[in-house]
Amino acid sequence: MQKNFKMIRNILLSFDEIREVKNANQTSYKDTLGVVIMMRTKGEHLVLTFGKRYLLQEKFPQLVGSGKVVRHLYFRENDTIDTELIRSMIEESLILNIERSELKS
Repeated sequence: MQKNFKMIRNILLSFDEIREVKNANQTSYKDTLGVVIMMRTKGEHLVLTFGKRYLLQEKFPQLVGSGKVVRHLYFRENDTIDTELIRSMIEESLILNIERSELKS
């Protein structure tokens, strides 16, 4: 699990605008406009939670969840992670943060 966490963490921190915020339950990755991804373990899974990213589901059908707000990706320890896919999801999340901010203005 730790290998996948570190790999995804490195991808997230490669974006200049993303900063890491830790608490007892999860690690969040935010830009100045809001949450991009939250990571935590749940049983045998590493869970990536895309905050307010139900809008990503159409472009990225790999995301699961049916609630009004968040969508998830689950990884087991030996799963292969498509780093380009993760990078694309992060980039799209950053764009959605900008769009949401501009709509509020």
